[in-house]
Amino acid sequence: MIETLFMVNASGSATKDNFRRSVPPMLNHENRVLDPKKSQNIAILLRALNVTIDEVCEALLEGSADTLGTELLESLLKMAPTKEEERKLKEFKDESPFKLGPAEKFLKAVLDIPFAFQRVDALLYIANFDSEVEYLKRKSAEPKVLVLQVSIRVPQPI
Repeated sequence: MIETLFMVNASGSATKDNFRRSVPPMLNHENRVLDPKKSQNIAILLRALNVTIDEVCEALLEGSADTLGTELLESLLKMAPTKEEERKLKEFKDESPFKLGPAEKFLKAVLDIPFAFQRVDALLYIANFDSEVEYLKRKSAEPKVLVLQVSIRVPQPI
């Protein structure tokens, strides 16, 4: 194999046809349900957040906002698939000869949870509730300037 990479014919050109035949074709056995860019972004985000599929699914099923944290919950909402992507992921069978990529596997596992993204939204609300209450308390304690609108009626001449 290495010889074919560096060999030169008697005519002086590389054996391109022999090279193409000698290298087995690379098969892409990953089934792309998501847009490749979206899939890559989700995979990068999952690695950055350092969570497993099981941790996320368990926290969603238990309703544990503290386990996931606000950053992860916000990220999960951004990952939400479109209706078409959701349909394709739900229809995907594990017996298929094609494998799902990491982002597709993650979303498929999350979609197996009933009302998964509504749960994420509710958990995000719960996670932010205390800070929102504190913000409103601070705002209500600030002095207020009352602006009155005065309308002046000018009598019209008869």
